[in-house]
Amino acid sequence: MAKKAKSRTVAVRLISMALTGYYKTLVRPRAHHPLSMIKYDPIVKRNVLFLEQKRKGGNK
Repeated sequence: MAKKAKSRTVAVRLISMALTGYYKTLVRPRAHHPLSMIKYDPIVKRNVLFLEQKRKGGNK
């Protein structure tokens, strides 16, 4: 049986750097650099930095 080709995209979790536990899930191209963006965190009610953390799980 042939190996399955890798997906061109990867699901990533952006974690709030305000350490509230709030996160956003996005899909980005596999070849791009890790994401970081400033988004609204409703727990602290302000815009904060979100950094990428890879999603856990998946088949190996």
